[in-house]
Amino acid sequence: MFWQQTGGGLAVTSLSQRGTGQMQAPQTSAQFFELLEKSGLLSGENIRRAAEKLQLSDDLDARTVAARLAAERILTPFQSERILEGRYRGLVIDGYRVREVLGFGGMGCVFIAEEPGSDRKVALKVLSTEHAQDAGMLARMKLEAAAGMRLNHPGIIRTHRLASTGAVHYLVMDLVRGISLHEIVALRGPLKHGIACDVGMQAALALHAAHQSGIIHRDIKPANFLLENDGTVRVLDFGLAMIEDSAEDEFSLSMVFGHDCLGTPDYIAPEQSLDSRRVDPRADVYSLGATLYVAFTARVPFPDKSNKAKLEAQRTRAPKNICELRPEIPAEVGAVILKMMAKDPADRYQTAAEAAEALRPFAVRKPIPFDFRELVTLRAKQAREKTAAREKGPTSPPRTGAPRSSITNASDWLSGVDSRTVGADSFAAPSTPAARTYVSPSAGSPAGARPVSTAGRAPDGVVSNAGAGANGAPGDARGLSSSGAGQPALPSLTNVAALPQGWHLQLAGSAVRLPLQKPRCAIGCGTRADICVTGAGVDSLQGWLECRGGQWFYRHDSQRFGTQVNGELAVLRPLQAGDRLLFGGSLQLQLQGPAVRGGMPRWVLLLLLVVGLAGAVLVVVQRPGLVQSYLSSGPTSAAPISLPSPGPPAEGDN
Repeated sequence: MFWQQTGGGLAVTSLSQRGTGQMQAPQTSAQFFELLEKSGLLSGENIRRAAEKLQLSDDLDARTVAARLAAERILTPFQSERILEGRYRGLVIDGYRVREVLGFGGMGCVFIAEEPGSDRKVALKVLSTEHAQDAGMLARMKLEAAAGMRLNHPGIIRTHRLASTGAVHYLVMDLVRGISLHEIVALRGPLKHGIACDVGMQAALALHAAHQSGIIHRDIKPANFLLENDGTVRVLDFGLAMIEDSAEDEFSLSMVFGHDCLGTPDYIAPEQSLDSRRVDPRADVYSLGATLYVAFTARVPFPDKSNKAKLEAQRTRAPKNICELRPEIPAEVGAVILKMMAKDPADRYQTAAEAAEALRPFAVRKPIPFDFRELVTLRAKQAREKTAAREKGPTSPPRTGAPRSSITNASDWLSGVDSRTVGADSFAAPSTPAARTYVSPSAGSPAGARPVSTAGRAPDGVVSNAGAGANGAPGDARGLSSSGAGQPALPSLTNVAALPQGWHLQLAGSAVRLPLQKPRCAIGCGTRADICVTGAGVDSLQGWLECRGGQWFYRHDSQRFGTQVNGELAVLRPLQAGDRLLFGGSLQLQLQGPAVRGGMPRWVLLLLLVVGLAGAVLVVVQRPGLVQSYLSSGPTSAAPISLPSPGPPAEGDN
């Protein structure tokens, strides 16, 4: 219960609880403050001080209060939104203040959190509710903690603590500003071979350190490598690790998952697919080779449809040489990958350190540009969508010990993103915005975020007008009409009758113009597209051009490929005349407005006017008789104008 000061004294407001950890969504400032105090994020006294300092009166609605607190960095947008939903539990776990969603996976969510009694940020991995009593998942978390606390290597994310509140099991780990190798490849395509070799070399050295400590990872794959901006690689997720002195935990995993096949089918070593307990470090060398295969080619070694077929291929078939898929890769590098993926462990590099030395001559360390805040926003969006889907009912396939590949669903984490989703301010410097809010273009500030910068693939593409009727529903699952905490909704779609005239897309390097005659135009290579863009790197529904309040926006939709606007990956982006949309890395469309399409530009008209006036002045100066004759004739004179005699021809006249 929260006590709020009003003009006439103290008012008491209470909310009726609907269920454990969730109460009725607050409508007033008093109700919002009550849930905020219950969450443990702020004490009642601190809430009172904040309300006084920001002059948050009792007649304000809850959403306005949430926006103010986020803007002043008292709460993060994630915290504000949870309180607005009536979900106050879980924002403080054993004293760790949860700030934002960092990522998610099969075991649960990873949050950015603050350590008790300090401002130090950590990663808090929390086992999901449905797995809280799952012996297999608990065993995996325990293994991950044991490996992470034992290993102290710059290439391995360190675990500091494994604990439980009784209801919540969690790990405390180093917080790393990184993007996974899976995300890089899914979004940008294959890496340059020098960078891929450097990633492999760093990962191999980290794995060698783990092997020397008696730990075999057994689940090496692109999603388990984090790349930092400076190119540093970190290995994570030792949840399936085999630790030489942890027979009890290994037994627990075997009882739950079965001992014959622990790992991911697209990357698992042949011997590991037969008996996961009888492996040595060379199994990780094989999986690293399969992971680098994806980094080099953006495809898995054996893209079979079923897990059974994938496992059989790992045991019996040789992968295609990466040099056949990318001829620019040196043959020596292709040979290294083939040796790492040899079927017989005796034919591979015998240690991960040997594999690292084989890759070293070709390794090139370069920065990996990406926007960490935007990346976390994208992950948070998908985490929310997955949570919503899970709450609707059990629609996902049952869990097994052999999870399916993620790279075969490239950029799945990008699905349905819009830049008004909760911003990720919590990792970084004080200069990081505490709230990502939409500002109307009329207010003089640009809308949208600055997403991850990309360098896409280059297809051969053409553009053509496609059939109409793909308007899409304004209120679909990824519609723009709703808003989060402190984030005003975007303007509604412009009515067809009020649609600005003269706007069109022009294909770069050609005269092809595609008029924008609908407030919502689908772009893609499928039959639903209003604007058909064909070629590699373009999805059937790539995205939408939407006119809202007279302003054009690009909203991304593809789950497989990215779209760049003026060189930056676009999620939700306001557009202006002259902006360039890049699809598949090479196909470029430019948005042009009425001033470009219709009539002459203003500067041309002014130039013609100046030239005309200058000509008239020249006539007056050189032929004064012509003007005098015209004026003396009067306006009603029907006689022809008499031109003065030109006189005898000058020298040189014809």
